[in-house]
Amino acid sequence: MSKEEPQKAKIIGVGTVTAVGEVKAAVRVNLSHQHLLAAFHFSRHVADVEQVHTGETFGAFFEEIFWFSSACVLSCSAGLEAYANELFVDRSEHFPDLRPEVADKLWELFEQKPILEKFDMALLLKQKPLLDRGSRPTQDVAVLIDLRNGLTHFKPEWDNEQAAHVRLSKRLAHLFVPSPFLPSGESIFPRRWATHGCTQWAMKSCIDFLTRFESLSGVSAKAASFAARLSE
Repeated sequence: MSKEEPQKAKIIGVGTVTAVGEVKAAVRVNLSHQHLLAAFHFSRHVADVEQVHTGETFGAFFEEIFWFSSACVLSCSAGLEAYANELFVDRSEHFPDLRPEVADKLWELFEQKPILEKFDMALLLKQKPLLDRGSRPTQDVAVLIDLRNGLTHFKPEWDNEQAAHVRLSKRLAHLFVPSPFLPSGESIFPRRWATHGCTQWAMKSCIDFLTRFESLSGVSAKAASFAARLSE
C-alpha cells in the first residue's frame, strides 16, 4: 500500500503550533493586531501616569509620559503598515483576478512605498475609489504618520528658530488637548503632543481608518474583531 503525502496546514497567528500525526504545520505570524494592542497598552499607561500627577507642575514623571506616548504613536504606525503589508502578502486571496506574476511585480514596486499609497493601491486593485486625503479619518492618519516621522527622524530646533516643528505643531493643533504639564506657549511638537489625549486620538484614527478601508474595499473585516479590545 502506497504512503499518502503528509498534509500541510497553514496556521496564521501569534504562538507556537505542534504537528500532530502526519500533519505538518506551517506557522505565520501577523503583527498588525499585536502592534495596535501594544499601542492600546501604552496609551492606558499614559492615562494612568497623568491621573497620578493631576494638578502637578512639570516634573521628572513627564519623561514616562513621553516614552509611552511615543511608543503608542510608533506602534499605531507599525500596525497600519503591517496591515497593509498583510493585504499584499495574501494577494491571491484579496486580488484573485490579478495574474500572480502581475501581483508579484506590483508588490515589488510598492513594498517600500508610504503607508497610504499601499492602501490606495489595494483600493485600485479592487476597482474602488481611492482614499479621500482631504477628510477624516484618512486626514488624521496622514498627520499621525507625520508625527511618527517627526519622532523617528527628529532634528532639534532652537525654540526661537523653529520651522519644521512649527509646521508639525500646526497640523496637530485642534486634534487633541496638548499636555497640561507644559506651558501653553510652548509649541505642540516636540513635547506638548505627549499626552493621553493624543494617544486616544491616534488609536481612534487607526481603527476608524481601517474600518473605513474595509468598508470601501470589500476585504474581509478584521478591524471590528479586535476594536472592542482597543476601546477606552
